[in-house]
Amino acid sequence: MAESEPDPRYEQSFEQWLERVQDELGWEIAQSGPVDWIRDVYHEHGELPSDQFARIAFERKARSVLDALPPLTAVAEQDTNLHIDVRPEFIHPSTDSPGGIVTVAESAIQSFDPAGVRAEVADAVQTYLADRYGRLWPLCPEHDRGLHAVAHEGEALWWCTAKDHRSSRIPLG
Repeated sequence: MAESEPDPRYEQSFEQWLERVQDELGWEIAQSGPVDWIRDVYHEHGELPSDQFARIAFERKARSVLDALPPLTAVAEQDTNLHIDVRPEFIHPSTDSPGGIVTVAESAIQSFDPAGVRAEVADAVQTYLADRYGRLWPLCPEHDRGLHAVAHEGEALWWCTAKDHRSSRIPLG
């Protein structure tokens, strides 16, 4: 076996652990973005119990939200001249909520991947602006239509569905 190829037994053990954790927490972590960070956790800590892994995953998501929100709201305020009073809310993992919950403007953030989190936070800010002010933001400079926040190829992007193209990156602090 080449040195760069993972040991099949290690991979099988990792996959079984990840499946067990996802089942116990009711999550689909592997579908929410790259699993490299999960592999790192597994490599560093081994087969953690679900509750311990949930705390690590929750902190990762919370940190990503806290990193994404300030630059995004700053750009939105600058573009719209509106005050954006959006703060994240955190329900830490507990018996009642094994994985914890992170929300922005009443929108639950599902992703664990930083790009996915940024896209979800951007979507929450868009929804806030639409609900509170009736304001569509941001607009595609080419088509003057609303953009959609997406995670695409590891980046958080504003995407124009009018002509299915990338418009710009979602800001990161």
